[in-house]
Amino acid sequence: MNIWLSLISSLLLTTFVSFTTPLIVISILLGFFAIACYLPFTSLLAEQGSQQVWHFLMMFGEGSGIVGILTIGIVAGIAGFLFEALNFYRYQILFNHPEAKWLIQSKSGQVWPPSGTNL
Repeated sequence: MNIWLSLISSLLLTTFVSFTTPLIVISILLGFFAIACYLPFTSLLAEQGSQQVWHFLMMFGEGSGIVGILTIGIVAGIAGFLFEALNFYRYQILFNHPEAKWLIQSKSGQVWPPSGTNL
C-alpha cells in the first residue's frame, strides 16, 4: 500500500510541476518584455518581442493566447506524467526481482555470467 501512495504522490507532484513550468517561463518572458517597454531604447524591441510571444501562443490556442498557454501547460503535464509512470515501471522491473542475473556477483568479484558463456 505504501508504494502505491508513494506512486500517486509522485505522479501528482510531477504532473503539477510539469504543468506549471511552461506557464512560469512564459509569464516571466512576458513580464520581462513588459518591463523593458518602459526603458528608453528598448521599448520598440520589447513590444515586438511581446507581440511575437502572443502570436506564438495564439497558434496553440486557436486565436487566444491564454488558451494557448494552458494547452502548452496541459501537454507538458501529460508528458511529465508519462515519464514518471515509465520511471515507476522501470523501478518495479529492475529492483523488485531478486533473480535479476545482472545483480548477482561471485565471491571473486566477477559479474555473473562469466565472459565467454552463453545463456
